[in-house]
Amino acid sequence: MSKIQSKIRRQELILVGITLALLLAGCMINGQFLRPANIANILIMASLLGFVASGQTLVVLSGNDGLDLSVGGVMSLGAVAAYIIMDGSNGNLLKAFFIVLLVGAAVGLFNALGIVFAKIPALVMTLAVSNALTSVQQLITGGNPTGAPSPAASRLATSKAVSFLPWLTVIWIILIFAMYLLLTRSTYGKQLYAVGSNERAAVLSGIQSRKIRIYTYIICGMLSAFAGFWLCAYNGVIYVNAGASYVMPSVAAVVIGGTSIAGGKGSYNGTAAGTIILTMISSLLVMMDTNEAGKYMMNGVILLVLLVIYTRHPKIRQ
Repeated sequence: MSKIQSKIRRQELILVGITLALLLAGCMINGQFLRPANIANILIMASLLGFVASGQTLVVLSGNDGLDLSVGGVMSLGAVAAYIIMDGSNGNLLKAFFIVLLVGAAVGLFNALGIVFAKIPALVMTLAVSNALTSVQQLITGGNPTGAPSPAASRLATSKAVSFLPWLTVIWIILIFAMYLLLTRSTYGKQLYAVGSNERAAVLSGIQSRKIRIYTYIICGMLSAFAGFWLCAYNGVIYVNAGASYVMPSVAAVVIGGTSIAGGKGSYNGTAAGTIILTMISSLLVMMDTNEAGKYMMNGVILLVLLVIYTRHPKIRQ
């Protein structure tokens, strides 16, 4: 096992320890914390965030100050598109699903073209696209989306495989496994780590870094739209910019999970653990009757502290 793999394993064990500590804290604050219904609710919220954070993980791993602030806008647009296209009919489910993925891929490609060829910084490009997507949603819906998720999609998104395990989380588990294979077994995954670690060395070894970045933003867009589809199916009712609140938590989950913001180091397993930790913290804050402002402040403080820790690392300072 390489030093990097060993370090990632240690980080994942630390995250498991933090998760267990939060479970203990939850039990101490409220004896009902470990009830199957509450665990299922935590897992559903973690699954939706996990879908978005999967694409964010790939972008951060690609390095070059990679960060996608448009994930919330793509998620929102995907939710609105699914809501309108399904229109309460099971017959429209597959059509809506594939159209939503295509929309996400198109936005991801647009991001990639601006970042890779126009040399627009990723933060600037994706923030601009996010704002544009809000306007697109307003134009499409007039500010009031009409439609409904299909009964089959809603049933899958809200029902449980067992008392504490929602089907939405089963889908997330499948995604976790797929992400593991993508990052560790595919040529794309190996080249992504190489580009994120040292782009110049990767190019000299024959890797087409531009192509890898384009693929990365396309996949991120598709995963964000995928999250929007399931947000629509779970919520039942969709409003403009419904996914906006997932942007910063998706970044926080990636950072908490141990992925280096310098790129080239990290794993989606860590991001998944970070997602669960963030969701559990949010659940604990709800049990402590903390208002929305308090929850946003807590997420901001967590992200700020972690960014300070990571940016003090010698490699990142260089």
